Amino acid sequence: MQLWLILGLVALIIAIATVIVVAEDRRIARRAARARQARLARLGETDPLAPGGLQADG
Repeated sequence: MQLWLILGLVALIIAIATVIVVAEDRRIARRAARARQARLARLGETDPLAPGGLQADG
């Protein structure tokens, strides 16, 4: 019984840590994207990585 309780708590801690790491990675990626967009805007360029930034001629 105690072994399952300990294993459950360890699994819960690992799951919470994973959620925190993923959230931080996304936050850092958004911050980097905003910085890239601001840097390109100062140069008068468009962001080639931005979705919808390129239009197909057709």
